[in-house]
Amino acid sequence: MQGFAGRQFATAVALTGLLALTGRGYGADLSLPVTGALLGSVVDSSGTPQMGATVQLLNKYERQIAKTITAPDGRFAFGNLPADIYSIRVSLASFLPVSRDKVAVKAGANSILQIHLATLFSSIEVSYSWPAGAMTDDWKWVLRSSPAIRPITRFLPEELSEAAHPAMRPRIFSGTHAMVSVSGGEGGLIDSDSAASGLGTGFALSTDVLGKNQLQLAGSFGQNGFAGPAAMGLCAIYSRNAEAGLLSTPPEVTLTVSQLGLGSPQSVGGTGFGNSMPVLRTMSLSFYNTADPLENVHIEYGMTGESVDYLGHTSRVSPFARVTVDAGVVGEVIAAYSDGGRPDELSAHQQYQASEVQSQSGDLIGAVNALARLPQLSLRNGELELQRTQNYELGYNKTSGARTYAVSTFFEDVSNGRLNVDGDLAPLDQNDLLSDGVSRTSTYNVGSYHRHGYLASVNERVRDTLEVALAYGRMGGFMGDASGLWLDSEDRQRFLDRGTYNIASANVKAISPVTGTRFSANYGWVDRGAIIPGHVFTTQNTYVSPGLNVLVRQPLPSFLGMPGRLEVTADLRNMLAQGYIPLATGDGRHLLIVQAPRSIRGGLNFVF
Repeated sequence: MQGFAGRQFATAVALTGLLALTGRGYGADLSLPVTGALLGSVVDSSGTPQMGATVQLLNKYERQIAKTITAPDGRFAFGNLPADIYSIRVSLASFLPVSRDKVAVKAGANSILQIHLATLFSSIEVSYSWPAGAMTDDWKWVLRSSPAIRPITRFLPEELSEAAHPAMRPRIFSGTHAMVSVSGGEGGLIDSDSAASGLGTGFALSTDVLGKNQLQLAGSFGQNGFAGPAAMGLCAIYSRNAEAGLLSTPPEVTLTVSQLGLGSPQSVGGTGFGNSMPVLRTMSLSFYNTADPLENVHIEYGMTGESVDYLGHTSRVSPFARVTVDAGVVGEVIAAYSDGGRPDELSAHQQYQASEVQSQSGDLIGAVNALARLPQLSLRNGELELQRTQNYELGYNKTSGARTYAVSTFFEDVSNGRLNVDGDLAPLDQNDLLSDGVSRTSTYNVGSYHRHGYLASVNERVRDTLEVALAYGRMGGFMGDASGLWLDSEDRQRFLDRGTYNIASANVKAISPVTGTRFSANYGWVDRGAIIPGHVFTTQNTYVSPGLNVLVRQPLPSFLGMPGRLEVTADLRNMLAQGYIPLATGDGRHLLIVQAPRSIRGGLNFVF
């Protein structure tokens, strides 16, 4: 009995020791830091602290998660942030806004930002520190006083109304900035799916309503010559900040209406309406929302409805979705689906943003560009049709240091496909041609087709102001039939040979450290004689445009105490006039298939 009791006692002691060890290990695991802090200070070029600068914190999906303003000493702080990758954006009146992508917040560490604002060139420097002891009193005060993380310190009785404390109520409008632009050039309308007129004006305004609701408004008006068509449009975008405190974030809603007075009815093949002037009216309503059902799964989804009136009525509903699975150091796997029109909402919320400095005008220009997009129109047997594309896409992204690797593959099924044609169009069925009477080219309906392809790219951030990307792939497309153009069959694609062709592109994005000039150039190459319809990838940030394309944005310094700033833009498309494929008809006539028309545009933006 004594031996048995001794064994019981020994067993109890062993179990107690094991539980004690387990308890200590579990407590140690819980004490490991899993969050970090992002601290920073904002100064001007002379080192003077800047009070009242707006600082936005965005997650890796470019969604705002917090916002604050700098203290009198120019400092700000975001505390208790889960270890992850974030983006920071800073803006202040009379200075050029600045942003920094891929700022790492490390567990138990302080990510310290030194932000220098200037009228021509602003910068952000990042450093990290692992405090050996307690945080300094200065930074503790910044963390305690930061509006982004300030705790509730007292409870107000219900009888104290907000009317008695107006300072506690949020301002109706805050964070307001706007842009007015004047632009001109050639190109636009039917041939390039853009409503950019020869000479036009536009405005855009962005403001926060009651602190939690962001509203963007944009409008444009343009005219092509004295008798050309006028283009008018209005766009409204509503979104609610992620920090609004709701159980779920409401969707982002975009409403766009536009009207284009087109050319003479004779310019529209096969249709005659006397002396009437046909008018194109469009309206679209879309919503975009996100969900995170799992820690490493991010879902984006939405729908766009379009209605078009032009010599008739047609409409379409276009659902879209994208799922991103974050596998940590392995990379990300992305799957996307869309059916109907272009997935513009997914493109606008692309996860991997370019490294060029973002500014207040960036979002405003995006709202204005939404007005310039035309629906994918064509005529088939004299009836108005919208191109419909069912697209399945799968992609993989991996970031290693300053380099990002990406590969995407897609399959799409197209109905009422379109090609741009020019030259002698008499051999083509006039009931399948659509022209606006201003553009040099017309749109020809080639019916239905399906294709597949892939694109692999590598993006290298050489420095914060220079980024280089290379891409190569193969995609389905068309090539002119060597036997010539014979249209004695009902098959509208008879004069085109279908195949899979090589494509490649080189892209450079840079910012001048002296003048602040933003420069973006890309050169797209395709197999000789091939026409490849454009595919907008939603699983990587690379798009192959044929020929040489250059976009320049030059900020101008403020003068005479003028609020805001001026910005000059130049947009040059297909400068080498590549992608014009000649075809010979059976009776010796010629026409051209146009991959992308050449266009030159310039503008002046006033941002305030």
